[in-house]
Amino acid sequence: MNRYSKRRVMPAAAALVAVILALSGCAGGSSPAAQEGSGGSNVNADAPPPTPPTDVAEFQPVEPGSGEGLTVGFTQLTLAAAFPTALQAGMEAAAEEAGLELITCDSKFDTATALDCARQFKSQNVDGLVTFQADAAASPSICEEGPQVPVVAIDIVQDPCQSTFVGAANDYAGQLIGYNVAKYFADNFDCEYDAYISLESTAVGAVNDARMDGTREGFESVCGPVHDEKILDTGAGGQTDVAQRLFTDTLTALPGAKRIVVVGINEDVILGALAAARAQDRTDDLYIGVQNLDPDNCAILTFDHWIGSAAYFPEKYALLIVPAIIDLIKGEEVPEQILVPHEFITKETLLDYYPEYSC
Repeated sequence: MNRYSKRRVMPAAAALVAVILALSGCAGGSSPAAQEGSGGSNVNADAPPPTPPTDVAEFQPVEPGSGEGLTVGFTQLTLAAAFPTALQAGMEAAAEEAGLELITCDSKFDTATALDCARQFKSQNVDGLVTFQADAAASPSICEEGPQVPVVAIDIVQDPCQSTFVGAANDYAGQLIGYNVAKYFADNFDCEYDAYISLESTAVGAVNDARMDGTREGFESVCGPVHDEKILDTGAGGQTDVAQRLFTDTLTALPGAKRIVVVGINEDVILGALAAARAQDRTDDLYIGVQNLDPDNCAILTFDHWIGSAAYFPEKYALLIVPAIIDLIKGEEVPEQILVPHEFITKETLLDYYPEYSC
């Protein structure tokens, strides 16, 4: 990862208590002190956009036949969500083009299942591993139980066995969201807002830290220090049902808030927030910046206050992953991290990247 930082995450229950205590007796909106810290002289609408890191790579076609005779085990995050499903399709197509055998094991967001996947691959004598599992803290035991072969980690650090990391430029992806959301608020509301809600996943460790701190940095570069911030831990990998439950309680504790900045570690947690807002007839109060972009995710892409998304292009991840694992198996040198070329996409630019979009 590019940066490791100290976190300010409170356990979900403690965060909710803090929200309720802070807002008890208030009619809604931000306190006078908070309002003094937003908008006005703190606005820097001319702040430069974030700069991509040097480890960002380009998507290149897979060399036909480059993986002939090789077998790769692929631990999936879950095949019940859009991002890994798009990733799976890309991996299968790239593996076929390269001529390697791909064995997929769905961890289903479950640490014990991810451990079983590692054991399974060891018994199958795979030549390399591609690992996408949500519990970064469990990676040492998973590494120990798996085969001692080259490992490509996807989006979540898998120390100590990863040979390279392929995935999001997390700081930069966060900065893209924070900066562009703040630019929207600077242009439309002089950076005045009632609350900033960050939907996070502490289980994924450094990825969460980099992505969500990057979001704050980008936002603060335009609108000054974040105020009235609520941090909600949405479970391993960032889960829709957990986000919906926590956001429901948080939204209830913000009865008068009309401009709520909502950012999250992935699309799933944003869907949870939108579901909670619909249940309370408060969707107009949310302004969302989203990590990842699924062109079929109409609930987000047609939302009136969707400001934009940092696109990850999961359907193209395999164009970085498959060449990397083949090179590693063959003993060739591979960079320590290979990062995705993110783009910030809005309603105005969506068709430029996804012409098939049809919501």
